Amino acid sequence: MFTAGGRDEPSWRRGGSLSGLLLAAVLGLVAAFGLQRLPADWHLRVLAPAWMPQQIVKLLEYANDVQVAFLADRQTAPHPKIALVLIRDETLAALPYLSPIDRGLVGRIVKSVDGLGARVIGIDIIFDQATEARKDEELRAILRSRRAEIVLGAADARSRLSQRRRDWQKDFLSSVGRPVGFFNVRYDVREAEQTHVVRNRAAAASTEVPLSFAEALAAASGVRDWPAGRRIPWLAPPHGGGETFIAFDAEAVLAADADPDGPLARMLERQFVGRTVLIGADLDGQDRHPTPLSLITGAPMLGVAVHAQILAGLLDRRTLTDVAPAMLAVLGFVSVFTGVVIGWFGGRRRWVLSVMVAAATFAIMAASALVLWQSRAIVPVAALAAAMIAGAIAARFARRWLAG
Repeated sequence: MFTAGGRDEPSWRRGGSLSGLLLAAVLGLVAAFGLQRLPADWHLRVLAPAWMPQQIVKLLEYANDVQVAFLADRQTAPHPKIALVLIRDETLAALPYLSPIDRGLVGRIVKSVDGLGARVIGIDIIFDQATEARKDEELRAILRSRRAEIVLGAADARSRLSQRRRDWQKDFLSSVGRPVGFFNVRYDVREAEQTHVVRNRAAAASTEVPLSFAEALAAASGVRDWPAGRRIPWLAPPHGGGETFIAFDAEAVLAADADPDGPLARMLERQFVGRTVLIGADLDGQDRHPTPLSLITGAPMLGVAVHAQILAGLLDRRTLTDVAPAMLAVLGFVSVFTGVVIGWFGGRRRWVLSVMVAAATFAIMAASALVLWQSRAIVPVAALAAAMIAGAIAARFARRWLAG
């Protein structure tokens, strides 16, 4: 076949449509089988170098968080197995220093919570430097002698501590002889470096501290195994309002200890007996973390509450389900097929291609919303969008290569 100028039309162009569709089908099938076998967080690591426009990345992350918030379980009352004791600014007002938190105060709170019948006590306070020698030693003695199971936390290798403070922490924790879990709540690259949203249960950084703080608490409560998936099964506030976990001021706990036969002590004992009680600090502007539930509450979550959320999922054996492999294969095929078609047949102008990619991204989000509504399972929107864009890029390069 000849063109109007008398030259042969390239063979790839004569069969261009068929070649593009064939490439789309092949890559779509590769995606259908491959997406099921990749780690759950691979797409977050692909997106972490920020080769995608930041606005698109934010949109994809927001779409995922909306799904998680929508699927969050709700109970009719605060969680029955967990309580919080919070050290607030008012509790520290009469003390000569605020940081580190007075070890004598911490010891008195631990004794009070133990006396009120807690089964497990978790202390969400870092002990990484000396304070007053007498109070440090008294706290050691209190932690060693309590009836309840006590779990401490540590700043692991990911934390920016000087070697001196790291050594002091190690010596203090080993001298107490209680289980230890790491405090770190960051998991994937993007959470750690950019958005700071906590979405997954953190993995260990080393074998020295193999369990997270929440996992160590769960083990102390009798849980021997937990799901391999690290997605946090969040608990939204109960139906009708109220708090997800009952919480008491440390001052109330100390007042109950001062009057063990009084009505306050009896009330707190009913709330603490047999529960896991987490002691932490609720100080102005400190230790707050955005989570998917921030879309509901409008505020970041206190660090000790994040640990309580993870612990609740482990105690209840709840998991946050991801979309079934068969459905993921279908969505992966459609996403990559669409991306290849856009890359192969899309116009030469970059803005036209950008509009088509944006439209396809919104289509993926809409399909994911439909699957979420029907199956109540999380769809990896970022993974599908990344696969679709990768298909478009591969198709563009293939067409240019065939064109010589």
